[in-house]
Amino acid sequence: MHRLIIVILLAAVALGSPAHAADRPSTGELDQRITAAAHRLEVIVEQYNESREDLRANLARQRTLGARIGPMTEDLRQRRHLMSGLAARTYQRTVRGPTVALFSADDPHEFVAKIVGLHELAAQQQRAVRDLDLARQRVAGTRTTLRRLADQERRAQTQLSARKTLVEGEIAALEQMRRVAYGGGSRYAAVFRFPAPPDLAGAGGKVVAFAFAQLGKPYRWGATGPRAYDCSGLTLAAWERAGVSLPHNAARQYGATAHLDRSDIKPGDLVFFYGRISHVGVYIGDGMMIHAPEFGENIRIAPIDQQPIHGFGRPSSR
Repeated sequence: MHRLIIVILLAAVALGSPAHAADRPSTGELDQRITAAAHRLEVIVEQYNESREDLRANLARQRTLGARIGPMTEDLRQRRHLMSGLAARTYQRTVRGPTVALFSADDPHEFVAKIVGLHELAAQQQRAVRDLDLARQRVAGTRTTLRRLADQERRAQTQLSARKTLVEGEIAALEQMRRVAYGGGSRYAAVFRFPAPPDLAGAGGKVVAFAFAQLGKPYRWGATGPRAYDCSGLTLAAWERAGVSLPHNAARQYGATAHLDRSDIKPGDLVFFYGRISHVGVYIGDGMMIHAPEFGENIRIAPIDQQPIHGFGRPSSR
């Protein structure tokens, strides 16, 4: 229902009502609206990807803590057993208790020995009490953390679901806008030709070769291949071929790379776009890149200056 409402509202704003067909925007105006909608959509997609990254990290931490809680609980059980044993030993060593034991000593040496023995037992008990308290704190703290992480996971899943609905609504509206303006075709008039580079050495060569092999495959939000990709999904998959793991989010990929000046970039490096990073592509040389542009478009070659550049990055293996 929410998605249907979003679609109706966005389509109405973009296209106008049937009763006022003459007031519908021109193709040029519609192109500008599609450009703006495509950028909004990509921002939402990257936010969705970031939420999924957070959720994966949360789940991994829960698994780690869950694996620790068992040994911690067993350690606590053993320390409780140790305390019970120390208490029994103290009673046995003193027959009826420490005071009676001291006064029942037959000679001074026995008296001193019993004092020393009682002192050692008291010290052991103090250490055991302290260790038991620490063990209790560890178990209680871990259980509290697990409950907090579970709550965070539920909130994250709710946010993901809401963002997913919003993305799907914008996709449906944008698809309708495209059908009106382009009959389902690309809104990019020019198709850039770029010769496949010769075999490049190292990780950059693997990245570029992979990116070229994906040309023509469709953009699909949240996808990391092999049949479709979104922008950060393509760069993630390309660098994975070179043995480097990157997060599935353009801004986080920028944070995971060494930042470069434009004069220092090489084929295989990543190009990031917009002030608040929401797009990324693979640089292939001569001011060109391969990227998954937006919904409704296929992976293509484009000039890096087609969008506002935020910066350049090189993953750490290079």
